[in-house]
Amino acid sequence: MRIACVLITHPRAKIEMRRRPDLADRPAVIVTRGQKKPVVVDHLPAASRIITGMTPEQALSQQAAALILEADEPTYRSVFRQTLTGLQQVSDQVEDAELGTAYVRVAGVDEMYGGEDVLVTALHRAVPSYLQARIGVGEGKFPAFAAAVASPPLGVTTVPSDAAKFLSPRPVDLLPIKEEARFGLHRFGLRTLGDVAAMSEAALVDQFGTEGSAVWHLSHGNDDSPLIPLAYEESVSERMSLPFASRSLELVTVTVDTLLKRTYATPRMRGRYAGAVTVHCLLLNASAWERTLRFKQPAGSWERASELIAPQMEQDHPLAPVEEISVTLSDLSGDAGMQMGLLRDHRRDRHERLLEIGRGLPDHLKGGNGLYQVLDVAPWHPAPEMRALRVPIDSSTGDDATPLATPTVLSVREGPNRQPMAVQLGKKWHRIANIEDRWSFDLWWLPHPLTRTYYRVSREDGRELILFRDRRDDCWYQHVP
Repeated sequence: MRIACVLITHPRAKIEMRRRPDLADRPAVIVTRGQKKPVVVDHLPAASRIITGMTPEQALSQQAAALILEADEPTYRSVFRQTLTGLQQVSDQVEDAELGTAYVRVAGVDEMYGGEDVLVTALHRAVPSYLQARIGVGEGKFPAFAAAVASPPLGVTTVPSDAAKFLSPRPVDLLPIKEEARFGLHRFGLRTLGDVAAMSEAALVDQFGTEGSAVWHLSHGNDDSPLIPLAYEESVSERMSLPFASRSLELVTVTVDTLLKRTYATPRMRGRYAGAVTVHCLLLNASAWERTLRFKQPAGSWERASELIAPQMEQDHPLAPVEEISVTLSDLSGDAGMQMGLLRDHRRDRHERLLEIGRGLPDHLKGGNGLYQVLDVAPWHPAPEMRALRVPIDSSTGDDATPLATPTVLSVREGPNRQPMAVQLGKKWHRIANIEDRWSFDLWWLPHPLTRTYYRVSREDGRELILFRDRRDDCWYQHVP
């Protein structure tokens, strides 16, 4: 049977680098402590001398500067689960083999797409680009897997008609067998699949039993193991990265409501109800937080879903700073009743009209991104950039939430007590005539502490200006809305 293998190498490392771009050039390793002893389960590109299976001590002996990261398996599984859902939009026959590896039935499905090449392109598009999936296509799961391993990132390799010749130079480490059997093959000098294929099946059976027969057939490219598809569960998801990590329950609640609005506004949710909602939060320096709430009565609007979620969130919410939030609606059903189905949802119509208007605006805004919604998340906060967020109404733009007021670096001439004496605006310097007000705060408990001294000053022309000196990086800033 014609099968495609979708392979994501180093999935844990890629997910961590997306969460923390600053790790890209650092020799970091990911360690799990769920076994008898902690072991390395993945590593970032800079940790080139470290291999999986090492203990943290062995890893540090290879690269003393290695950064040890605790494995966040719930997040890794959640990301891969979303990837599998995307693949199921392409083919209804998708098998979850292990984290980072999935098999997709090609036979018969390719005809719906007008050819195998078009189908493979659709599979690539279903996987987030930062995961850099590799795809292999062959007759059976093992040949497809070997082809995927041989593919470049974002590439595809097809097993030719002579599968045994294609597999011959591949290492026996690719075989899906127990570690003892793999060690045995190496002990007998069988290091490539070609070495195994050159043996007689009987000799391998004598040495390894039934597993020896399986190894012989796989080395010839014969794999008739069935594809075991996942049960298809339709769902609708939306996600949003926050511009700053925060423990604020109000920020989490407002963001969840915004994502609920987006999910219910999608065409797939028109006239439909959700029986469950899953809220997933990526946390700063902590394992992911995820909760699934199942409704007694399906919710047909974001307002109703929010009413049901809010009490639960107040009692059980993330305690570590939140960096990203995603919301998934599942257990989808049709109209709850004919009477409700006949009523127009004016709020939905209004949102769709805004989407149409927003999508038409960029052509007139010279690269703008359409319409945005302003969310008040902490109006009381002393730092202006943390009081409100600007969120695109149309999630298809790919934009995340951004602060409404962003600090920009400012050139300031200081007096003897480090008070501002002159400020550069554009290319011109303006002398400060008077300091009207001064205040400070030190928010040392935040994930990224803020220690600032603000000044409200008046220039010689009478205009007022608010600026601040960051006492941690010793730079001057002005907030630009």
